[in-house]
Amino acid sequence: MDTKKQLGKAAIIFLFLIIAVYYLPAWKHRAEKSEESSIKVSSARTGFRFEYDEFCDTRFNSGGWVGIPNVSCDSTTRSVATCGQSHTDNWQWSSEALRCGAERQGPTEFQRALANRWIVVAGDSIARFFFASLLRLASHDSSQQIVYGHQDFEYTLPNNIRATFKWAPYITNLTVLLSNWTREGVSPDAVVMSAGLWHMLHIDDPADYAKQLQLLGHAIKDFVGGLKVAAAPPMSFFSISEVFPPKLKTEEKRKHLTYQNVDFYNEAIQESGLLVPDGALYLVDLHHLTQGCGPTCSHDGLHYSNATYDAALQIWAVNTLSVINS
Repeated sequence: MDTKKQLGKAAIIFLFLIIAVYYLPAWKHRAEKSEESSIKVSSARTGFRFEYDEFCDTRFNSGGWVGIPNVSCDSTTRSVATCGQSHTDNWQWSSEALRCGAERQGPTEFQRALANRWIVVAGDSIARFFFASLLRLASHDSSQQIVYGHQDFEYTLPNNIRATFKWAPYITNLTVLLSNWTREGVSPDAVVMSAGLWHMLHIDDPADYAKQLQLLGHAIKDFVGGLKVAAAPPMSFFSISEVFPPKLKTEEKRKHLTYQNVDFYNEAIQESGLLVPDGALYLVDLHHLTQGCGPTCSHDGLHYSNATYDAALQIWAVNTLSVINS
């Protein structure tokens, strides 16, 4: 009997050894792959980064997301670009940006600084969401909402602020817009531009995008040169937002809106010579903002939470108001 028990125990031990040898390595490999995938999704990928030089104009983009929810919107938290009950993560400016004078603008000072000014936001759906952030900060009228679809719209905000949205999803649309202003002799007090994702989706040619940026540069030069005012209005340009292909809704988007293309298009913007200090456009680095916020901030792999565009608005405001008030 003892011999049979010992043989039974030996058989059980042998069975466990077989399981350990043949199945545990496969399980460990699957676990490592799962952990690796999780890390890639939850942390920023390596790739193209805009360089922030010693000038404050670009350093206003530096900072990061902090997991501090419900930041109060009072004067003690001005170093945080976003605030309010709806944000679970908030954008904190870096020490370099703070030394340059970065601070969050509240509704009152924002409206006062832009009183009687004309602000134009021109571009794609990313620009439209930015315009929604402008309305959240500056408008008291709940009926003043962004208009979805491929169309222009305009509101008059408190303190007689004229806020215009121009649907211009391609760089060529922006070039035509500036050429029209030059021909008509009109000029807004500040301009915000965003275009690139439509070109990436429907044309998918970074070299052609770079050529279109050069043509935009010529239109900007003509526009600024034709102004009959002492100083040109501050003009800003968005970098291309990060994309998260697994969340994109269509096969066409997953094919063209890739990490590699985002890097190629942002490189074209960096190398275009259009950005300050070499050119006239102030960078609002939406790529840095969206990549840092991560896939949990996006419902469709392309558009992001209100906090992301609220942070972009504050970065834009720091640069724009410093120019307007100088």
